[in-house]
Amino acid sequence: MRVIAPFIFGLCILTFLGLLVILLLKYLNKDWWEYRIVRKIAKTVPIIGIGAVALWLLGYYTKNIPFLGVGSILTIIILISFLALFVSLPFSGIVNTINRWLSNRSKSKTTSVDNTRRNIIKAGAALFPAAMLTAGGVGIAHGYQNTKVFLLPMKFDNLPDSLNGLRILHLSDAHLGIYRMLDDFREILSRAKRFQPDMALLTGDIADELNLLPEALKLVSDLKPRYGCFASLGNHEYYRGIAEVLSAYQKSDIMLLRSQGISLNIGKDILYLAGGDDPVTMREDNSPFLNQTVGKAMENAPDGSFSILMSHRPEGFDAAVKNNVNLTLSGHTHGGQVGYNGRSFWENFMSDRYLWGKYARDKAQMYLSSGIGHWLPFRLGCPPEAPIIELVKKS
Repeated sequence: MRVIAPFIFGLCILTFLGLLVILLLKYLNKDWWEYRIVRKIAKTVPIIGIGAVALWLLGYYTKNIPFLGVGSILTIIILISFLALFVSLPFSGIVNTINRWLSNRSKSKTTSVDNTRRNIIKAGAALFPAAMLTAGGVGIAHGYQNTKVFLLPMKFDNLPDSLNGLRILHLSDAHLGIYRMLDDFREILSRAKRFQPDMALLTGDIADELNLLPEALKLVSDLKPRYGCFASLGNHEYYRGIAEVLSAYQKSDIMLLRSQGISLNIGKDILYLAGGDDPVTMREDNSPFLNQTVGKAMENAPDGSFSILMSHRPEGFDAAVKNNVNLTLSGHTHGGQVGYNGRSFWENFMSDRYLWGKYARDKAQMYLSSGIGHWLPFRLGCPPEAPIIELVKKS
């Protein structure tokens, strides 16, 4: 049921949006609805969408790559197109309503100037869906772009000398088996290896196809960073089957930190690495659970040690600040999949949420990755990423 649920959900969303688009055309954009081709397309595309979801599901179960690819891509194109029309058609409807009112008013005294003006208004109405559909197409194309692998310096006043220049490969939200496969993951790690990371940290949602997880963990451990590979859990590890996930980690060379931490000797200094657990639920306030799991993970941190917390949920940063964690690495949000200049677009409306990028409070900092993969292959100004974080001591 866990596997089929996303397909059922997608089917319901496609059907619902398709009906909304038909209603918006029929009642708000009557001039367009009068064209037979518009009516035919509006009624046919939802049916194609249902067929695309069925083809995607068939490809998923039969492991038929062509079916899987065609079904998933077609589903996403139709879904994004419906979303674009759902957002834009009300604006077009207002303009078209104004145009009809002007047309009725001037029927008895039509002039060439009036006709020109109405033609401009008609073109303006079409601009809304055209612009949104174009943005949707760009976002879909960018959803299939290569993951960005880059060096990200983060400066700390209290960084021990031995940790200055330490490089940490941060891997999060690969969702292998959906739109990223092992070959994609292998290629990302190959590019990351050129930066010579000193350790690799995985912050959850690595594989949605759990049969891919053991090989994915092996690929990471094969990097052989000198201070090892460590991981924390995300919500999808629980959704897909926590027993199988735990077994895969136990058989791998990657240490899973679940509400616990470990002291690592690096030069003359100690790095304390902690891993928070995931609350699993998607409710609004998970702070009690996150306070508990982060507090437990940090309870054995040596005094004066520099600490790093892996917390799939970025809300864990609040608990990290309370527990004097220096650096928190998170994922989960995919950056909202729409961004600008290194920040999520949605921060304009949700300023109290952690969505993407660097955050700082007191002496604590967090980097929230937009992730390697996604459930919906749509990214606009928010590329998939696997940053190599370099710890730098402020001079």
